[in-house]
Amino acid sequence: MTSSATRRENDLWLLETLVPKTAVNNLSVVFEVTGRLSAGILHRALDDVVRRHRALRTVARVGERGLELDVREDVEITLDVHRVEDEPAVGEERLRRCIAQPFALEGGPLLRAALFSGTERDTVCLVAHHLVFDAMSGGVVLQDLVTAYEARAAGASLPDTFAEGLWLPEREPSAESLEFWKRHLDGYRADGLGLWCDKDGDPAVTLAGDVHHHVLSPEADAAVTRLRRALRAPKAVVLLSAYYLTLALHGAGPDLVVGVPASTRDTASQQAVGYHVNMLPLRSRLGADRTVREVATEVRAAFFEALAHPDVPAETFLPQDRGDRPAWRNTLFRHVFNYVPTDFRNTFTLAGLPAVQRLVENGTSKYDLEFFASESADTALLSVLFNTQVLDAADVTALVARYDELLARLPEELDTPVGRLSCWSGADRSAVPAAEPADGPDSLYEAVRRTAESAPERIAVRTRAGDLDYAALWRHVTAEQAPALDDERAAGAVTALRALRQDTGAAPAEGEASGAPAATVARRVAATAVGLARAVGAGPGTTVRWAAPAGSPESTTELFLALACGGTAAGTDDAKDAAVLLCTPHRAADLPGAAGPLTGRKVLVAGEPLPPAVAARLLAEGAEVHTGYRPEGEPHWVAVRRVTTAEGAQRMGGQPLAGAAPSVTGPDARPLPPGLRGRLALADEGAPRLTAQTARWRTDGTLEVFGATPARRAELALLERPEVAAAAAAPVPAPDGSDTAVLTAWVVAADGPGRDDRALADLLLAHCAATLPAAAVPEALVTVEALPLKDGHPDRERLAAEHTGRPADGGEGSGEPAADEELTASLVRVWGEFLDTAGLDADANFFTEGGHSLLGAQLVQRVKKATGAALRLADLFANPTPRAFAALLSGPEHRVTGPVV
Repeated sequence: MTSSATRRENDLWLLETLVPKTAVNNLSVVFEVTGRLSAGILHRALDDVVRRHRALRTVARVGERGLELDVREDVEITLDVHRVEDEPAVGEERLRRCIAQPFALEGGPLLRAALFSGTERDTVCLVAHHLVFDAMSGGVVLQDLVTAYEARAAGASLPDTFAEGLWLPEREPSAESLEFWKRHLDGYRADGLGLWCDKDGDPAVTLAGDVHHHVLSPEADAAVTRLRRALRAPKAVVLLSAYYLTLALHGAGPDLVVGVPASTRDTASQQAVGYHVNMLPLRSRLGADRTVREVATEVRAAFFEALAHPDVPAETFLPQDRGDRPAWRNTLFRHVFNYVPTDFRNTFTLAGLPAVQRLVENGTSKYDLEFFASESADTALLSVLFNTQVLDAADVTALVARYDELLARLPEELDTPVGRLSCWSGADRSAVPAAEPADGPDSLYEAVRRTAESAPERIAVRTRAGDLDYAALWRHVTAEQAPALDDERAAGAVTALRALRQDTGAAPAEGEASGAPAATVARRVAATAVGLARAVGAGPGTTVRWAAPAGSPESTTELFLALACGGTAAGTDDAKDAAVLLCTPHRAADLPGAAGPLTGRKVLVAGEPLPPAVAARLLAEGAEVHTGYRPEGEPHWVAVRRVTTAEGAQRMGGQPLAGAAPSVTGPDARPLPPGLRGRLALADEGAPRLTAQTARWRTDGTLEVFGATPARRAELALLERPEVAAAAAAPVPAPDGSDTAVLTAWVVAADGPGRDDRALADLLLAHCAATLPAAAVPEALVTVEALPLKDGHPDRERLAAEHTGRPADGGEGSGEPAADEELTASLVRVWGEFLDTAGLDADANFFTEGGHSLLGAQLVQRVKKATGAALRLADLFANPTPRAFAALLSGPEHRVTGPVV
């Protein structure tokens, strides 16, 4: 009996079309027996179970009109037998590889089995496709397999109850349920699904997943008992409410939907095997002013109402055209919660042998994060499945720890507004360093005073006009009237230090307004100067090259660094023996040059990311390299780190400097714990001041900073590649004269002339697409021999101006390669055929012209069959027009020529 797949079933197939050769729809039942099983008896028992359940005799194939299902009278299931040498039992990784083998939807069985025999224990692994199986089916099939095996082993007949199993045909949703879910989701906009710890970019989809296991702490477990009484709610609701709150504290919401699986079986059909589960879109509003009690009460009501209307799958409310959203991601929810009041480490006996179930995942995840809660004898177990393309394991581990600690605190915080809850764990508080003050005995002003007292004859400033020792410098700084000095640099040093006098309680002299821009720059640079000297190991008597243009923040930094350590600030001509050199990365590329040999000298680089190629050369020259982070628009360094290898040299951030007092804040200005991205804030006379930069704390107490603009983020991504020696990016006017800006990148190749610019551009643009949000991915990339500089920084304005004078077709490295005209024209015809629309052109968008995912999958199958190209549905989402799809086909990955017939 052949039937067309339902929408739910088609969605399973479409996901596999998006990501071919994936095990995302594979479910498993795994159990381990102490002793030896008979492979022959096990195989016969498996055949008994398959004959009993109609779902297990269902096969699937992809036809011209999509997925088709067929129930067979008899299906032969293979049992693969493996010997595990020198191990008591098979390891989890080998089991995962077994489960991860995809099913070919070509009319074969959708169930398979394997027996692994270790030296002490045998392990049975059943793998089924979700089209014919769900979690509850696993329990039924395991029970039936035990019954059949024991009967076969004893030479007995199967019990009378082992007749045809229950068959539960899919029911149409009731009008009442449809109306409930429409009300429940009315007005919902899925724009609050991201977490502040999500990775950037929409990488080439693999649906790779991992799992983190966590046992609730005794404190959290006791809190659950108290919360059940206080909220008059079951354990599932308590754990789910804490999950919503944890997601909200990590950036989701405030209007948030979480997927909750629910069986569609009624009381009489609990033993039915098949795909009888719906994912229900459970909604909660998590506004900052709502209390924990109000949220939990709403979750409790929604939970019970949802379970009363399980017959409407969430797919009903997914649009066929998902617009510009990533094709593999659910557009209603990305986070799932599942609670089963049983221990999945179920123990039982099989023909007298002790047996225990093992929970093994398939190595994929279709959702960003899934909390699977089950019971053990004394507490709750959390199996937290996550998509590794979206979340890092360390961030998931930290999130789960915060969930546990939040849960433990909730009984005392039931009437606390969501906006006042803390999501910091004890580990978070230990990781982030306490802010160190900029004033007091360790201030720059005090450091200069101490050196003037202890080493008055030491040279503080050395210029072409002469030397200024610390004693003379201090006299000028503390004089009632500003002195008149002939040397510009010496005068600048005195003026900068006098701007700090008010921090000691001294009134500024006439004409020395404390709020002047120069005074503000001086105070901010001075705030971290002592911390910078300490961080880079600059001790008393250290000579610092003072070469930056007079009056610039860089000049003030060089001067104050020298004075902070009791050293000497030396002008360019007199700095060949300078122990410390400060410069931008592009100036560092010219070292050593006039600066002399670098062996044993400290090179401090800030202002731009340090290209790994430049770092490698500096290290090879014997330099001690440090990169400092100075936020765009700020005069002072905030963090610094030692660079010991070229890899990762371009990363911005480092150990916070004493006096900088940085913090990372969320939209509500509250500090965020490690791993969560937010706005970087700096201390400014006691009050945090927001910058334009995005940053996060790392668990080692260092800051990681991301570009403030899409262009800066593109530059950082490009510099990650070893093929790039230097990079710059900027928006430029579109070639068609419209108001749209095109993000364009310019790179200097590390291998110099003779390279393949087109291949390099393809490689770099693919890297950006895989690691950056869409807004930061360059639309054009140009290779150049060198970047023009202005004040030591890439002259982006000049690059953009020169680029706009280029021909519209761009020349080297810009724009899309022209696809074969016949290929493009043939795809226009294919578009028209599938959309049943005449008059389309090469820029007709498949989805805006009425196409949907299922139709798109069929189109991709057609083109794939005609060209032999390894295409995925995701390729159509990324290239929805005939012109773009033709460019993909004719590109270096597929190299298709001629028309599609």
